[in-house]
Amino acid sequence: MVERVSKLVGAPWETQTLDRDEPSFRQCTFGDLGLLSFQVDDDREQIRIFDVTWVG
Repeated sequence: MVERVSKLVGAPWETQTLDRDEPSFRQCTFGDLGLLSFQVDDDREQIRIFDVTWVG
C-alpha cells in the first residue's frame, strides 16, 4: 500500500474517478486485493485518503 501511495503523489490523475461530477474523488487498486479511495487537492498539492479496503 505504501508503494502505491508513493506513486499517487506523483500522478494522482492517472486513476479512476468515483463520480464524473466530482473528478477530484478517485480510486485505485494496490496489491492483489486492495482498493484506495482518495481526494486530490491541487491547490494544497496533496491527496486525502478517506477509505482503504484490503482483503486478505
